[in-house]
Amino acid sequence: MMDDGEAVTGLDSESEISDDEDPDYCPGGSGSHPPGNPTEQDQSDSEDSSSVSSEEEIVQIMPNRMSRKGSYWSELRPPQGRTQSPNILRSRPGPAQGLSTTVSPKDAWELFITDDITQEVMKCTNLEGRRVATARGKEWKNVTKEEFMAFIGLTLLAGSELNWDVSVRELFGSPLNNPMYKATMAVGRFEDIRRTLRFDDKRTRAFRLETDHMAAFRYVWDLFLVNCRQRFIPSDCVTVDEQLVAFRGRCKFIQYMPSKPAKYGIKIFWVCDARIPYAIDGIVYTGRQPGEEVQKNLGENIVQQLCSRFRNTGRNITMDNFFTTVPLAQHLLEKDLTIVGTLRQNKPDIPPLMKPSKSREVHSTEFGFNDSLTMVSYVRKKGKAVVLLSTMHHNKVVDENSRNKKNRNNHILQQDERRCRHH
Repeated sequence: MMDDGEAVTGLDSESEISDDEDPDYCPGGSGSHPPGNPTEQDQSDSEDSSSVSSEEEIVQIMPNRMSRKGSYWSELRPPQGRTQSPNILRSRPGPAQGLSTTVSPKDAWELFITDDITQEVMKCTNLEGRRVATARGKEWKNVTKEEFMAFIGLTLLAGSELNWDVSVRELFGSPLNNPMYKATMAVGRFEDIRRTLRFDDKRTRAFRLETDHMAAFRYVWDLFLVNCRQRFIPSDCVTVDEQLVAFRGRCKFIQYMPSKPAKYGIKIFWVCDARIPYAIDGIVYTGRQPGEEVQKNLGENIVQQLCSRFRNTGRNITMDNFFTTVPLAQHLLEKDLTIVGTLRQNKPDIPPLMKPSKSREVHSTEFGFNDSLTMVSYVRKKGKAVVLLSTMHHNKVVDENSRNKKNRNNHILQQDERRCRHH
């Protein structure tokens, strides 16, 4: 690997000839040669010296910029050209065409919890109610849509008033609580609906559980996601991240995440719009399904599934170090999608120069370029470094204002605030 400037040093030996000599003079003999044309031996010596100097430079540079996977991250950025196609949005973001303006929370609710979802839940609830009532020798009164919506309204009211730990009997019977509960429906009817509430046909659930841990809620969940996708056109930037929904009930795929405030719950991977807090699509993590092999590269697979509908749309995807890898960035780039994300320190694509070192100056930045990939390593404090990977940026621009500690912390807080709004 020889630089262009080093490769031509053997052709500059003509400068050793004095300009005062007769240009027509040509000494005889086998060792003679015209001025400006070096002999084969001189040219060979020059190339050998050039190779030695090139090898010395490689020894100084390549060990620091060569990753364990053999990829070299050059200090020189690629030549600038016209705007790449992945950075050009071809659709107008915002609410989908044909949507009427929502003027109340009820209008927004009906955009996502549509009539087909409501009818499915009512049908399954009435099936379970009849089964339970028949077993007790009683008759079940079918839940109507008005009654079901009243049940949902009382449930939301209890949550908004932080009455999640108050018994139903106390909510309906205590004079200190909101009289709306008692005025809407009888406490016995509320308990019957809550007890028999179902989202699938229990008679066929055992068969579906053989291939899906989430069989009891899968159909309604899929209907809800279809509405999420159809109601909004995302902007040029989307974000992939995870959410832990607090839950400690009986469930096969409860997750324990000590870094989250709730600790226990159901984990959902979301892709959200980065400019407007809107959830576009989601995947509930149910672990390994029955009969399924152990999943490898889970983060990469999640991103590819969530962003499959964005192919050839020119959008950028932001993610954290659970998802970001170099192979994923290269794969998405083939689909006209760019990424910006942090990298874990154990990734084999990170060269030694980018890793944390006590010898690196605080707030210093190192750049590395490999084809369409850009890697940045920023020292936030002594011995600590944050490594980012981008296929959207291809320059060495550094925000000088971020070098100030106060400004940098404010920037981090703004990023955290945006992420919280998405979840």
